[in-house]
Amino acid sequence: MPRKYRSRAATHSDDHAEKLVGAVRKILSTALSDRDIAAAVGISKTTVRRYRVIVQAKGLTSDDLNALGVDALCATFNQANRGSPQRRNPNYGEIQKKMSRKGSTLQLLWELYREEDSANALSYPQFTANYRLYVKRLPTVMRQQHRAGERAFVDYSGQRASFFDPVAKKKVEVEVFIGVLGASNYLFATCTRTQQVPDWIHAHVAMLEFFGRVPHIIVPDNLKSAVTKTGSDPTIQRNYRDFADHYDIAILPARPYRPRDKAKAEVGVQIAQRWILARLRDEMFYSLEELNARMAELVHDLNGRPFKKMPGTRKERFDTIDAPAMRPLPARRYVYAEWVGEQTVPQDYHVLVRGHFYSVPHALVGSKVEARVLRDHIELFSKRTLVARHERQAGAGEHSTLPEHQTDAHREYAKRSPEAMITWATRIGPHLRDVVRHQLKRTQPVLGMPACDSLRRLAEEHGDKVLESAARRALEIRSPSLTSIRSILRTGLHKRSVPPDPFAMHANVRGADYYADKASP
Repeated sequence: MPRKYRSRAATHSDDHAEKLVGAVRKILSTALSDRDIAAAVGISKTTVRRYRVIVQAKGLTSDDLNALGVDALCATFNQANRGSPQRRNPNYGEIQKKMSRKGSTLQLLWELYREEDSANALSYPQFTANYRLYVKRLPTVMRQQHRAGERAFVDYSGQRASFFDPVAKKKVEVEVFIGVLGASNYLFATCTRTQQVPDWIHAHVAMLEFFGRVPHIIVPDNLKSAVTKTGSDPTIQRNYRDFADHYDIAILPARPYRPRDKAKAEVGVQIAQRWILARLRDEMFYSLEELNARMAELVHDLNGRPFKKMPGTRKERFDTIDAPAMRPLPARRYVYAEWVGEQTVPQDYHVLVRGHFYSVPHALVGSKVEARVLRDHIELFSKRTLVARHERQAGAGEHSTLPEHQTDAHREYAKRSPEAMITWATRIGPHLRDVVRHQLKRTQPVLGMPACDSLRRLAEEHGDKVLESAARRALEIRSPSLTSIRSILRTGLHKRSVPPDPFAMHANVRGADYYADKASP
């Protein structure tokens, strides 16, 4: 039996009109959502949304609905489907570019577009639907929306580069670090010897200096140099966290089993492998520095190549989108340091770091502190706050104490120790230092402390420079005693020059060599 089809007119006059009236009536008389009305009437929520826009635009009421006939009603709500004028589509490439800017929304961009030519502008539902279709058709690297200057995605390439070590006479394979900015796809690449923490952080510092700016967020994969504990609340590796604090960057590791979180980095890795590593394989390098210099040239070329499916280059998009929204580099470059695990401050308020004891404020006794080991200094932290900074010392088992860390009683006692006396005299001058050392050269150094105390009082009475001059005169006359120094100060001898030796050599004085010659046969 042949299948019967209802005519378009019959469909329009019966089923379509009934659904139209039902939808418009619910729009006017209920608070139901577009989704609920669509489900109740049996049409799409997009159609309900279009009807609602027309009702609001024309200011229709329930009385108007009752007064309109079916034909007039259909003409009012479906005129766009019957010979409506050609609407003006916006440049969706520009819309997508503007969406990368902070604070941009589709609603705002639609309103700006509509202001240009409201008579021929698309409705908001049409605008958003067309935009989403445009984004869907973009290449994979541009599917996600990324705020300008917000995120840099980092990872190591699975493929390695290599150079030939002429000293060891062997091929050395190295890791390839990749960093990609989310909005512009601006890419950075460099080689490191390992994926260990020092190399990982060094690559990050090099990346930021290449950008010349700082993003707000870095998204790494979950390698051990970045994350010590994965999960919903990951733990960032201590040195990596220190690096992030220095540049005021948030570290947001990609979630496990969520490939879209790190899609940008993975695409960047693929591009680097195809464009950079493929070319490096045909070239020979004899040091890591030489390899990285060549890689920098290829990265520059890659960032300057035009995109295939959208306008511009990575460099152009970086300059116009990412760079203006990023923050400037800090004045001081981050310096990698090793961290020593937490330890409890003992009663003598000195903690052991690399074999040497360093003081912390005595009030921290019983608290936990951790040490940051730099090349020339040791920094001590309590609850992530710097509490002490010392020059790094090599003496194993020795102590370095800052006076401000001591209790009042300990500070007063320390002033009278032989070591403290030598330190005090050294600050004034080398001659006074030698005088103090002379006083302490006794069977019991503590027996020389009264004389050192008297020298302190003389410094307070006469001044450091005068006492240093008196000490110099006492050493010149080979009498570095306290009595001599007092006499020198009393008589003012420290202001006079030392008289010449009365037995100085001259032409009429015969030396020992003369008599030695006479004695020989």
